[in-house]
Amino acid sequence: MRYRKNGAAVLGIGAFVLLGMFQSAVAQQSDPEMLTLQQAERIALENHPGIRAAKERVKVQEAVVTRTKAAWYPTAGVRGSYENKPVTENPNADKNLFSTSGQVQWLVSDFGRREGNIRREEGTLEARRFLEKTSAEDVVIAVRRAFFNYLRAEALVRVEQDTVKDRETLVRQAQGFFDVGTRPKIDVARAEASLFAAKAGLIAAQNGVRIAWARLKSAMGVSRFPERRVASDVNVRPSALSLEDAVKAAFESRTELMEFQSRLKAQQEAIDVVKRGRMPRLRFNGQYGRRLHNDQDIISSTLTLEVPLFPGFTLKPEIERAVRDHAVIKAQLEEQQQRIALEVEEAFLNLVEAGERIRANEAQTKSAKENLDLANGRYQVGVGSIIEITEAQVINTRAQTDHIRSIYDHKVAEARLARAMGRGSEFSP
Repeated sequence: MRYRKNGAAVLGIGAFVLLGMFQSAVAQQSDPEMLTLQQAERIALENHPGIRAAKERVKVQEAVVTRTKAAWYPTAGVRGSYENKPVTENPNADKNLFSTSGQVQWLVSDFGRREGNIRREEGTLEARRFLEKTSAEDVVIAVRRAFFNYLRAEALVRVEQDTVKDRETLVRQAQGFFDVGTRPKIDVARAEASLFAAKAGLIAAQNGVRIAWARLKSAMGVSRFPERRVASDVNVRPSALSLEDAVKAAFESRTELMEFQSRLKAQQEAIDVVKRGRMPRLRFNGQYGRRLHNDQDIISSTLTLEVPLFPGFTLKPEIERAVRDHAVIKAQLEEQQQRIALEVEEAFLNLVEAGERIRANEAQTKSAKENLDLANGRYQVGVGSIIEITEAQVINTRAQTDHIRSIYDHKVAEARLARAMGRGSEFSP
């Protein structure tokens, strides 16, 4: 299945109808108080607590890696002692014994366990860095959805405002016809009822804008952000991608898969470390000091080889546990691949469906507008009924609402497909 380029002209017409309701892009860019999508994304990346938490987890693991690498180096220390001996038969013997010494301990080799531990923690660090990128991409897609939903809410307010104006005009017309005796009182009552319904719809739409702004603030990770004008330069365009290409791109780019692959490498190192539990350890201990009461030097050095002969039936279950953990991570990777494939397919189909709805709603909008114009004309010349014109107004409002929803559904579907493919910056307006 392909979303072909020959739909570009129709989509362009639909986008143009919506763009006619907004200010020009040049005026938007010159307004410092206007919030653009790129600004909203930047604010989210700088302030969202989820991203901060992911960064802190990376720093924690960096500290773990540094601590693990410290096993390469020896440890050194200084020790001093004082001993007060009881009085003996020899009155000339020293009673106060002082000594100081410096000590060095170093694990010369544990036959690969130390190196394996370092590689394991480095693999875990790499996985956490991919997790940080995943958190950032999740925040960006949440911002884009909230941003487009806010624009949709604003556009729906304008539709409701136009509906109120049309019905106010109808009330004046009905009242005028009633005053001259050409229309019954019921026309006025019906027109007023339709006006009140339109005003209720406008109130609900305005409240929808306030809710959408609150959700946009939450997506950006800020609790206090004064409401301001939002850049509404929306470019609706078709995609030439096939579903197969989208899935392939997702498998190559999704950071979630890279995270699991890093975790697999880290767990493989953990298995190797446990298997080396049968290997010996070679340690060096050195000491140099002096006994102050007799100026005697203290010098010693020891090279010790520790060979584990019987680990107490603990090694085999430890190996088994590490191997099973590796199998769990591998199964989770396969599950994540299936989940991503489904996510890509759903986003792709939603994008295609939204594009098709744009074309259908474009025709619906034109027909509804023509129907409303005819109903207005018939009512003004006295051959149409109040029911006919109010129904035409309802159809026109619904058509405009459906058209606006389809356009912003298309934008949200674009953002979701980009996220599903691991290309967060693609399709950015």
